Amino acid sequence: MTGKVKIRRTRSSPYRGAGASIALIFILSLGTILAGCSIPSSGLTTPTNRYALLIGVQDYQTVTPDLKYPDDDATGMKAMLEAQGWTSVTTLINSEATYASIKTHIEALSTDPSATILVYYSGHGSIDEATGTAYILPYDVTWPVDAKWITPATLTNWLAAVPAKHRMLILDSCYSGGFTLGNGSVDTAQADYSQYNYQTWDKTLLLGALSKFGAMVADNLSTYGDQEVLALSASGSEEVSWEDGAVQQGVFTNYLLEAAESGDVDGDGYVTVNEAYAYTKQQIRKNWNIDYAYSFYPDEWDFLPHISGGTGDLVLYDNPGP
Repeated sequence: MTGKVKIRRTRSSPYRGAGASIALIFILSLGTILAGCSIPSSGLTTPTNRYALLIGVQDYQTVTPDLKYPDDDATGMKAMLEAQGWTSVTTLINSEATYASIKTHIEALSTDPSATILVYYSGHGSIDEATGTAYILPYDVTWPVDAKWITPATLTNWLAAVPAKHRMLILDSCYSGGFTLGNGSVDTAQADYSQYNYQTWDKTLLLGALSKFGAMVADNLSTYGDQEVLALSASGSEEVSWEDGAVQQGVFTNYLLEAAESGDVDGDGYVTVNEAYAYTKQQIRKNWNIDYAYSFYPDEWDFLPHISGGTGDLVLYDNPGP
């Protein structure tokens, strides 16, 4: 394989206090649109038979540098999903998250064709600049690229083979937008969002995706039958993402967890994947990207989450109340 392969670097943050490293899923106008209106959820109900696999790798066998907070990301997601009543939540942390173990645990997630499954990953992400192929890195990868570097095609095939009706993928890693490409992609941010280089447009929404995105928010994926993976990524396919020493989590994951309490746009008691995406993207843009306008890496500090996956939506968090 030719071409340069990027991997996250570490740096200290002048604004966040503790050190922040490139870590390992909306434009402000879309956040305003969603915050200012109530889009009906078309009769969403709490799903049953929900199974999650949460992967956090911060200490790698050979790849350097190590990270600081992916284990906290995975355990934080575990606590949240269990509190939300998910049927089963399994974690693979550091040395548990080998290539073979990840594959085996994904294959074993469900035997129920009506189930909902979620795979979440926090850790190193990379990209081959020659081919544009994105990767996530299990614990036991070696450098340079070997067969254990997990590509979008590999991960998609693993998920597709699992008996389930609904499939979700959430990645808190650099270049993870490379995993949210497909025929059903609906996105509102470019692959490399850069205020430093004046590349800050989010044109898809404004040039025709609003009606399709509205359909994603309004309709439960269950009404459509089997669909492709509904994927949420921390950053674009050409972007790094960050972890934050102030909150001791990935920036993306921190706001994704906050969305459980603050992301219910229509007040129906459910936070869907699209609502979580909208909230997370808005908060990163408002709180992180502005803070880092004068960072040591002005061409890399800002990023935005991405989403793809057909024309439906799924409940991520639920709190219907009485």
